[in-house]
Amino acid sequence: MPVSDAIDNLFDSARNSPVDELDRDAVRRLLQDQANLIVSVGTGGPRIQDEDRRYQRSARVLNGNFQRLGLPLPFPWDSLWDWYGYYSTNLDTYQSRRAYVGTLTREALGNLDALEARGGVVDPSLTDPPPNWENIDRRITNLVDEYSTARDRDDWQDVGRRSREILIDFGKLIQDPDLVPLGTEAPKAADAKAWFDLFLACYAKGRDKSELRTTMRAVWALAQKVTHGDVADVDAFAAAQGTVLVVRTAQKLLQQAATDSP
Repeated sequence: MPVSDAIDNLFDSARNSPVDELDRDAVRRLLQDQANLIVSVGTGGPRIQDEDRRYQRSARVLNGNFQRLGLPLPFPWDSLWDWYGYYSTNLDTYQSRRAYVGTLTREALGNLDALEARGGVVDPSLTDPPPNWENIDRRITNLVDEYSTARDRDDWQDVGRRSREILIDFGKLIQDPDLVPLGTEAPKAADAKAWFDLFLACYAKGRDKSELRTTMRAVWALAQKVTHGDVADVDAFAAAQGTVLVVRTAQKLLQQAATDSP
């Protein structure tokens, strides 16, 4: 199968999977990024064929989170070609297109603000479900989709961010008091990296596993680099592929330990 066909298949399959739940600040950032892209395409910026997949990917996540919050969708276009059809017929000037998208964006932000005002203060730790393997598997599927449509540094850094967040939740998932050596204080619940190190010390112990431990720790550091550094496509690929390696290898180690148990 040609690479382009494989990427299209990944994109189509991920489009039918559940979207990541974002916090309110992340929803706002994604909303503004989407608005900027819509305006840019409609005012002589990048070509639609170069940005439409990115738009549809972001629209799916943005719309899914607005629906989860019970809010109207911020933008009515399923694709940038739909946006092109709308502004070609209704908005003759660049200024009118900027103004219209600005109005939609302000309305969406206002709806988010109103929701927060009604809801009062919320403790995310009381409302967010704890990580589980099904959730991690779903987010890996979304990560594959994210990388397959990434085209610039912002996209590649977003791949790194997703990789890091998956590893952090993975670290929370493997927390087990039995991993903590006797006489040692357990790491804080938020210190996913420390729990990850304890997991390796327990399930990948021994001199014959030293290379495995080194590799898995290096992957964690690589995901951090892609989030914050000056990155390229190859770095994002390595972070995404490495995240899959860490999670799947950990699952294998757990399966092996269960099999070896009397």
